[in-house]
Amino acid sequence: MGLKEKWFKLSMKSKMKNCFRSANLYFTSKLGDKTIYIYPKVHAIVKKDEENCTEVTFTLMNGLDPSEVKKKLFVFQQFFGRSIDLKGDLKKYTLFIYHTTLSTNLIYKYDTLKPYLEGIKFPIVTGQKKNGRYLVLDALELPHVIIQGVSGSGKSSAIRVILTTLIKTLRPEQLDIYCIDGKKAEFQLFKKVEHVKRVVHSNKHAKEILNKICGIMKDREDLQETFDVPHIDDLPEEHKQKYILIAIDEMYEYMDDPEIQKPIITIASKGRSVGIILLLSAQRMDADVIDTKARANFNIRMSFRAVDRVNARLLGTDGAEKIKMEHQGRFILNSGNMEELQSPHLEYKKAKKLLNPFIVSKDDLKDVTEVKKEKNTKALPNTTKLLKSTPKKSDKDLDLFL
Repeated sequence: MGLKEKWFKLSMKSKMKNCFRSANLYFTSKLGDKTIYIYPKVHAIVKKDEENCTEVTFTLMNGLDPSEVKKKLFVFQQFFGRSIDLKGDLKKYTLFIYHTTLSTNLIYKYDTLKPYLEGIKFPIVTGQKKNGRYLVLDALELPHVIIQGVSGSGKSSAIRVILTTLIKTLRPEQLDIYCIDGKKAEFQLFKKVEHVKRVVHSNKHAKEILNKICGIMKDREDLQETFDVPHIDDLPEEHKQKYILIAIDEMYEYMDDPEIQKPIITIASKGRSVGIILLLSAQRMDADVIDTKARANFNIRMSFRAVDRVNARLLGTDGAEKIKMEHQGRFILNSGNMEELQSPHLEYKKAKKLLNPFIVSKDDLKDVTEVKKEKNTKALPNTTKLLKSTPKKSDKDLDLFL
């Protein structure tokens, strides 16, 4: 160990000791007239330049309440800055001290994201972590995405980031997207994209699409049962199915319609194994907007500035109500662990330019219609005959709305 490294560790241990003392994380004992302070034990201090952080591992003494550590997070921030994470449970904790802060001017660049997309089947780009790396999650492993945030918090840009990245990463023969837009604002950008099968607005058409997807889900479950496989990715090549994303913006517009809520609950609970993923967004995601049973099935929860503490806690994203409005794109993510990230900004015009290569001519762009229904409707083959048949059946054959 070099002299510089040794000095750094001694300095860090001294700073941790002062932090513990200020946070009242210690015991005392008497030795004659002298008071002895017993602090949590620091086991390791590791500076990781490649992760842009320093990790400090420590353990609590037996009898010290672990909840006191999280209550005193503000003390750690006072000593080491706001750009920290504190993770642990019961006794052992690791303090992550990041050498830089989250950017407030992070611009979307697909080429920057590409290395993070490798090996992920259904990539959901969340944002940049405090260590400067991007976090991309696989919706097939952590199914369904829910996004909330007040107007101007960066929610719309985050939706554009997720959809644009999916479109640029997965081919049209791999992914179908259905968009339900409560305010006719967010998804107009995508309606001519080849991957996007429908962009609708009314309750009537939303119900038609959701019920149709439930029908596709049932057919895929029959396929899984026929071939005895746990996921559609395991089906024989001739029966491979596309992934499906159902994106619903401004869920608030549909909150009073049980015929929309019911299929959402069904898809949220059963969609993962058949490759059908939901992305829901609204300014707030309380029980009036989406049923509690459905909300429990969303594993990727992104909360930009929340309306209030209650709405932040409903998604398990405590602290989202404290995000400053000037920190547009800042959000709290709960995907099993809770952390603060920065979503890259993707403005409308740039997204439109990135999507240009995927634009195709479509005959009917306004509403779901029954035109050519008979011509376009074909049922899946009887699953009892599937093992004997070989022609591949795509979801296009199932879709009443194309």
